[in-house]
Amino acid sequence: MTNFAELASAPCDPVVPVTDQLRLAVAAYLARFKGSSRYHTDSDLRCYLSWCSERRLDPLAARRPHLELYIRWMQEIRRYKPSTVSRRGLRRSRVLPDLRH
Repeated sequence: MTNFAELASAPCDPVVPVTDQLRLAVAAYLARFKGSSRYHTDSDLRCYLSWCSERRLDPLAARRPHLELYIRWMQEIRRYKPSTVSRRGLRRSRVLPDLRH
């Protein structure tokens, strides 16, 4: 089983954890949503970005193993309900390709 320490972490500037590129990508992604969908998507993104920041992981460089660890963290550490884990985990897998372009 792979743990976070075994993964080659993606470079991240610890002084400036949120880059302009990331800020613009998040804003563009959130612009697709309205009302409660936007509110929940924003909440999900903030949770994911905080998780990345705590681990000094560049969210734009995250790969599948990072997402699997994020999902496991939601399940085992945060103890989110399965529906929440599914929504947040599924959104991350859809968001990351969009944020990289």
